[in-house]
Amino acid sequence: MKQLVTLLFCVPFLAQAQVIHNVQVGGSTAGGTPPFYNPQNLTISVGDIVRWTNTSGTHNVNGNTSLFPANPQSFSSGNPQSGGWTFEFTFTIAGVYNYHCTQQGHSATQFGSITVLNPTVVEENSQTEDILLFPVPANDQLTVLFGTQRVDRAELIALDGRTMLSVNTAGTDRAVLATSALSSGHYMLRLYTAEGTMISRAFYKD
Repeated sequence: MKQLVTLLFCVPFLAQAQVIHNVQVGGSTAGGTPPFYNPQNLTISVGDIVRWTNTSGTHNVNGNTSLFPANPQSFSSGNPQSGGWTFEFTFTIAGVYNYHCTQQGHSATQFGSITVLNPTVVEENSQTEDILLFPVPANDQLTVLFGTQRVDRAELIALDGRTMLSVNTAGTDRAVLATSALSSGHYMLRLYTAEGTMISRAFYKD
């Protein structure tokens, strides 16, 4: 009986075991592959760890709230550096996080998002692989292909939380969003599906 009680006690902790998500960091503005994070967008659970590993070039990871006020909390690897460095951060607060590299000229292509879900409650955030955005960086407009998703509304959100544009997309397979009036910088695309879920994607406006 004692062994059974011990096993039952451990089950919740096994179910909530930490997962490490790996992101490669690399590229250069001097030619070849542009600066990047791969994968660029992640969906993880509260308590999971994201590990960034630098494979080439000089980079950092900066998700400080001074740069991204809508982030639930700050995280940063410090100043840009070269070599084979790694940086890990444990995400303990649910929400959508944005980050980029602060090396000069890198943030145009080297930015990412992390959606942190709480597995103990019903979440409305989800990410699917069949949503396509182009061109990125956006200029006068951003085209979004919904793939298999039924999307009722598309919104463009500034990093301070302001809704810059909201479009009814019910019954269509895409959205063409006017972005010419937006200032250069990072934004979030939010898609609200007919099933009641929300899909988030980060993009950059030239």
